[in-house]
Amino acid sequence: MSSLLASAARGSALYRKLLAGRDPAHWRLGDLPIARKAELMSRFDDWVTDPTLRLDALRRFASDRSCIADPFLDRYVVWESSGSSGQPAVFAQDAKAMAVYDALGFWRGPALRRTANPWSVGERVAFVGATGGHFASWVSMERLRRLNPALKGRLQSISFLQRADDLVAELNALAPAVIATYPSVAVLLAQERLAGRLDAVPREVWTGGEDLSAAAREHVQEALNCRVINSCGASEFLPLAFECLCGNLHLNSDWAILEAVDDRGREVPAGEAGATTLLTNLANHVQPLIRYDLADRVTLHAAVCACGSHHPVIDVQGRNDDTLQLGRGAPTVQILPLALSTVLEDAAGLFDFQLEQQGPCRLLLRTGLLGKGADSSLRRARAALSDFLVQQGAHGVHIHCKSGQAGRRGRSGKVQRVVAL
Repeated sequence: MSSLLASAARGSALYRKLLAGRDPAHWRLGDLPIARKAELMSRFDDWVTDPTLRLDALRRFASDRSCIADPFLDRYVVWESSGSSGQPAVFAQDAKAMAVYDALGFWRGPALRRTANPWSVGERVAFVGATGGHFASWVSMERLRRLNPALKGRLQSISFLQRADDLVAELNALAPAVIATYPSVAVLLAQERLAGRLDAVPREVWTGGEDLSAAAREHVQEALNCRVINSCGASEFLPLAFECLCGNLHLNSDWAILEAVDDRGREVPAGEAGATTLLTNLANHVQPLIRYDLADRVTLHAAVCACGSHHPVIDVQGRNDDTLQLGRGAPTVQILPLALSTVLEDAAGLFDFQLEQQGPCRLLLRTGLLGKGADSSLRRARAALSDFLVQQGAHGVHIHCKSGQAGRRGRSGKVQRVVAL
């Protein structure tokens, strides 16, 4: 930690001022203020430790889908957050940070759980997610394909923005041994398997990015007759925690510090979920994340896991949006929550929203925004959402919009962005 703080004090104008007059030998993490995304992004050029990094240039780079996984300024890997807690942030990682992420993923990730073929040699791995944007998972997948030509034919990305039958057709043609995706997508695939449409059955499903309930895990494992291995990551620190053989998530605490705190920023006891969680990323010295508010609720456990790992066990209450079932007849059309969020963010630029189902073919789209800008954003959002739903086969869906109305919060403490009937 002292290395990160010293680096921040040297290179970041923001932290140079914040840490001025403090003795590095006596720096304590708890003495530093909580850092929040909106504040840091508003002072981005003062926040970073490399003066050649400028937010405007990074935003332009991240808006160009043709340069996904290209190095920014020939040395930085860049991705955006999804915007699930507001406006998206942009993150730049240097070679050192990426080396840490790669090592953690390689040595502690789900591949190491595999006994017959631990590194998936010769097998196909399919990532099912939001392809095309500068999201961390998509950028990381494309980067790996470039770094190792042997992986190019084995690592395939499939968009969940397409119709379910087209998604299933791609998976049937690919027949991957591993599917890496989100829990809501895994549940959809389980239902497609039970309906007799999904023929490709993987040996394992790797999940992350959303809450994975015990019921969802059991449903996917039984329907697909395979193991489900969960993980936890964030745009701010991609390989945050991996699941052990006992089914517990272990924090990579040698490179990431998490503090579960109450609504006044005070640390909560072990075994108790905080109101929010603070992250300190020890790997990224270019864009210092020190006591950064993740806006997820995390429980840190003191007891040592039976698997023998000394890395702490954590429980995470993060994104818990619903899959919508639209239509009056049978079968209904299932619409994934992450697909809906991607459409509203990318096509309409709307990040402050909640989409609530109020009937089989009726949706309410609300935003906390006010004024002409809100009305314009909602018009674009309704048009983009209507087009997307028609493409998915959900016809006759009426979308009503309201501005100046904040969405209700889920158990994670975040606004639940997609709420089913």
